[in-house]
Amino acid sequence: MSKNIKRNTSIHMMTVAYIRLFMSIFVLITFVVVTTVSYELFKSRVSDADRIISSLNKSDIDSDFDWSHWKTNSTIDTTNTFVVVKRSGDTFYSSGTKKFLAKSKHSIIVLGISKIEDGNFYFYKTKKYQKIQYAVYLGLNEVFTTIVTVLISLLFILTIIFIGSLWFITRLAKKLSMPLHDLSISMEKLNIQKDIDAQFPEVIDPAEVFILSNTLKTWLTNFQKQNQREKEFFVNASHELKTPLAGFQGNLDLIKRRGKQHPEIVQPALNALSKESKRMQRLVTYLLEIARSENGITEKKTTFSAQDIVTRVTFDFLEDFKSKIQVRVQTDFNIFGSYDEMQQVLRILLDNAKKYSRDTSEILIVIEDGSIAIIDEGQGISDADKPHIFDRFYRGDKARSNVQGNGLGLSLALQFTNKNNAALSVSDNIPQGTIFTIIFSEN
Repeated sequence: MSKNIKRNTSIHMMTVAYIRLFMSIFVLITFVVVTTVSYELFKSRVSDADRIISSLNKSDIDSDFDWSHWKTNSTIDTTNTFVVVKRSGDTFYSSGTKKFLAKSKHSIIVLGISKIEDGNFYFYKTKKYQKIQYAVYLGLNEVFTTIVTVLISLLFILTIIFIGSLWFITRLAKKLSMPLHDLSISMEKLNIQKDIDAQFPEVIDPAEVFILSNTLKTWLTNFQKQNQREKEFFVNASHELKTPLAGFQGNLDLIKRRGKQHPEIVQPALNALSKESKRMQRLVTYLLEIARSENGITEKKTTFSAQDIVTRVTFDFLEDFKSKIQVRVQTDFNIFGSYDEMQQVLRILLDNAKKYSRDTSEILIVIEDGSIAIIDEGQGISDADKPHIFDRFYRGDKARSNVQGNGLGLSLALQFTNKNNAALSVSDNIPQGTIFTIIFSEN
């Protein structure tokens, strides 16, 4: 259903938003200007009417002579201004007033504005001083003509501004959205197997698209690396599982073919089967632990002392292997984390120390405030191997040739250490050997 929805582009959305904004401003400006001009023009007509009535009152018109004198000196436009003066039964009309009043029927609309039958509008004002009644009609056609002219001019100017600004907004919207458009096209054509940076367009502005582009590149690069690691993981896991399985099959075939005739080979073959079985069991256990960790399955966390867990792991380890282990407690401290996972970490590090050390050498565990160090006197780790020892299935050439292993232990140890808010580091033990240090956070 969502596929049928028409999606608006950012250019369209910006253009529509601008048109709506401009139309709102357009209506507001037009209303304010027309209202202000109309008010000022109407106000001027009211002033004209007051001035005419004041002039008539000063002239004290009570005879034809006074009226003629006033008309002679008056500057009113007799084509659209009409005056009537009534005094003591006498009525005086300005030029054309009688004809204007005779032919037109007036109806007051509002605020003294009257409309006559021919459609013209006039401002009508009357005032009485003592016994004299004054009435003035002022034409409003010029006022309306001015308002219409102002309105047309305003519409013309605003239309030109609208067209020009719309062109500018459209170009600006295209300029702003083009990097995002190019980015989306690149994402559609992206091949996760190829170099990520080479497939992304170069984005400088705007800053938001630049940040988005860099974020996507970082995320996709990490995804690409993770994808590659997963492929390597499955290949290596298959290879590591194939070795004990091949050992199983070889020893079983040997027992089947020659077990009856040569019973002396049965026990060595069974011992080899047991060894390969333990190796595969350890490998499967590591794989399951890694899967649990990556799927976010966490163990219950508790508070326990560093000396307690080291003592427990050392005791269990010595039951399985004959090794010389010395524990030196300088300052004990409490750890908040998963007891089982930290046991596994210490067990892996001890197993690692034993495998790469001579049987007569000693393993030293030092507990200091906030850290546990496992120190061996083994063959050590080369500087070239140190950056990779925590990678899954990684084993240095020297280690692969001399010591059995699957390359998963240290990777799992690092995962468990990080999950428990701690850090795992490796350094050289002078003059010979390796030091693995677990540094716990204060929190």
